[in-house]
Amino acid sequence: MVSPIVLSYDDMVLAVTLQGGAIEAFARADQALFCTPALAEVRAPNWASFPMLPFCSRIKHGRFKQAGQQRQLAPNFAPEPHTIHGFGWQSLWQVESSDGHACALVHEHDEALSGVTGWPWLYRGRQHFMLTQGALRLTLSVENCSDEAMPVGLGLHPHLPLTPETSVAFQCRGRVHMDNDFLPRDNELDHGRLVDPMTHKPWHMGLLDTVFTHRSGNATVVGPGRDWALRIEPDAALPHWIVYAPKPEGFICIEPVSHLPNAINLDNTANLSRGMRLLAPGAVWQTTTVFKTVATAA
Repeated sequence: MVSPIVLSYDDMVLAVTLQGGAIEAFARADQALFCTPALAEVRAPNWASFPMLPFCSRIKHGRFKQAGQQRQLAPNFAPEPHTIHGFGWQSLWQVESSDGHACALVHEHDEALSGVTGWPWLYRGRQHFMLTQGALRLTLSVENCSDEAMPVGLGLHPHLPLTPETSVAFQCRGRVHMDNDFLPRDNELDHGRLVDPMTHKPWHMGLLDTVFTHRSGNATVVGPGRDWALRIEPDAALPHWIVYAPKPEGFICIEPVSHLPNAINLDNTANLSRGMRLLAPGAVWQTTTVFKTVATAA
């Protein structure tokens, strides 16, 4: 058992584990901002949040072609037929620094790990967690340690408490529905205008697992019995949300991501924001998301 790193600042507390580089708990004034999945969700990683790198969501059957070569990844979440969420969430991270209210973790995808995962590129993942007044600032980065360009994607997978009274709000311009394998079922549906798809609490209708594209601004989650809300503020490198709420498990995932599921196998010529980036050898790409508590209207 790996002991968590516990950070605190004022009334904010964060517990981070080296296994998976994941968040075990995140709370303000003893009220959970993140939560672990309910016991019925036995196949989900039992963490409050975890990083997704070097890709987000699923790659269909773990197969793709890059630079003319066919690649096959190892399955990593049986009986899931697709390779899912990258490799950082299943790896042991190391402490780079820690000072009580901030810490940095690193994850090396070296030759030995590459032989296990089937991902042919070497890379270094890094996370920096910093608590400030009423907020968590989380920076996630990946460095290409290979001698050839590597496709990359980044994202976060937080679980947020969900009750009948919880409300969620964000604006976006499009959406992509998932099929039974949780892969994109149709082409992107672009509304051409900003809409808030959470207004009518669609998770009440059953399983919600949808990609909402081309977001504008942030997402706000308001739970019952609080005079503050949680606002999720990703930077521009994460232009989409994946929203997952498996009724009636009592949580909702609002995941800021850089690309669509199975993006490495999609035709991205018409819309490059759908796909993964191509990172040059030695290059580093990073993105920062702030989880901030903000006052709600009286």
